[in-house]
Amino acid sequence: MGFKHFVLGYFVDNPAHGYDLIKKCFMDFFPASPEINQGRLYTTLNKLEKETMIEKKIKSQEDLPDQKIIYITPEGLNEFYDWLESTADEEDDTKFDFFKQYSFLSKVNYYKHLPEDKILAKFRGQLEISGNRLRRFYEAKEEMIQKNVDHYRIKIIEYGIEVEKVKVEWLKEMVAELE
Repeated sequence: MGFKHFVLGYFVDNPAHGYDLIKKCFMDFFPASPEINQGRLYTTLNKLEKETMIEKKIKSQEDLPDQKIIYITPEGLNEFYDWLESTADEEDDTKFDFFKQYSFLSKVNYYKHLPEDKILAKFRGQLEISGNRLRRFYEAKEEMIQKNVDHYRIKIIEYGIEVEKVKVEWLKEMVAELE
């Protein structure tokens, strides 16, 4: 997903100020504040405003500084829906996209250079990491269900659960081979 469309999509759901975007945009998928490059965000917001895809309106607050609330404009909605209905960003040109998504595999390529006991320890460590991640995914799904989060976001976390389950099974196989 292009960052521009990510930002527009956020404002389709939630008019907000830039800080809210940083703080809340991934809250369903990340337990802590996500790492968003603020320079990139504010550069994108300025560009979207110049292209009249978003607009800022001042919201007065009693005993607090005024806030600049960002709204998506009709032009922004058109751009977002054109992107959403297109095939853009739907096909990855990476030969093996799973490789890119699981950086641990980069190291596995070179495990032939390690002694077996160290390889086993690495796989056991990854198995623990993946098991913990899988538990967090299940917890996140339950929280999302309790909060009545959008059905499609829940389906995304279910996809993540299935992917993580495959990783866990693969890691268990690797550990069993090495034991």
